[in-house]
Amino acid sequence: MNLIVSDFDGTFFDDNYDKNIEFIDSCRDKNNFVIATGRNFNYLKTDLKTNCDYYICNDGGYILDSKENVIYKNIIDSKTVNEIYSRILKLNYKEYYFDNITSATKVPTDNIDKIFIKLEDLNKVDDDIKYLLDGLDDVYAYQSLHWINIMSVNSNKDKAIDYLAEHNEFNNIYVIGNDINDYDMIKK
Repeated sequence: MNLIVSDFDGTFFDDNYDKNIEFIDSCRDKNNFVIATGRNFNYLKTDLKTNCDYYICNDGGYILDSKENVIYKNIIDSKTVNEIYSRILKLNYKEYYFDNITSATKVPTDNIDKIFIKLEDLNKVDDDIKYLLDGLDDVYAYQSLHWINIMSVNSNKDKAIDYLAEHNEFNNIYVIGNDINDYDMIKK
């Protein structure tokens, strides 16, 4: 059995979405299919029109099985979440979210695995990231097209794929993606 892992937005969910679904459905007898996305699971379900063997959500913060049971999670320590929240408020960002497997909220809740902040001034992004992460060794950040994304140092798509490979036997693992958060899984 092989494992096919695809990013969702801009990769699987694009102008060829229906064809992509047909292709995956046609080769399910020899392949397990995984969506690996930055989205939380509820947001993913709004656009996903096929079933998967696994779902890697929130950039690797959670893995769900085909029955939508959480089999792996990697959350950010609540003290770190609260410290970042305080720093976001000091920087006066207007749009930011604390994400978990089911929802993104404006205030920290339990089991936060991703924090994302809408980019407002590209000239100060690097300084803001340094300030947001200063002294916090358990998180990292990356900049996507419109957001600063903050996650646990142990969360990303390639580490989630490693988890699946450790708990299953796959002959081959194939990955496809198109954005900065796909880089590590493609490189590996």
